[in-house]
Amino acid sequence: MRELAEVLQSELEVVRDLLAVCRREQDALVADDLEAIRAAAERKGELARILAALEEERQLAVAGEAPAPGTEELRCTLRQAVGELREVNETNRLLARQSLAYVHKMLSLLLLEDQAPALVDRLV
Repeated sequence: MRELAEVLQSELEVVRDLLAVCRREQDALVADDLEAIRAAAERKGELARILAALEEERQLAVAGEAPAPGTEELRCTLRQAVGELREVNETNRLLARQSLAYVHKMLSLLLLEDQAPALVDRLV
């Protein structure tokens, strides 16, 4: 089993990778680049699975040892990175919601009054 500091460092690296992917996703949302959005979503899923496995490993490491001197600084840095990730995700959520509202508005303008609302579906 790896030491707690090693696991925290690995978690930090994955969170930083996730943050970079979310920033690329943000650019793709602004540019309405569906392929880039799809690629970002796939990569986020991969990183989330890696992060979940690391979290399990971290919990085992915490239960099995006393924290080493450098772990508190790593925890602080990790908390900051997670906070930044939350902010970027919130912005991405708002951008996606705004794009969806725009699409719905355009669809409603294109429909005749007696037509039922259309559904937008895209196979992935």
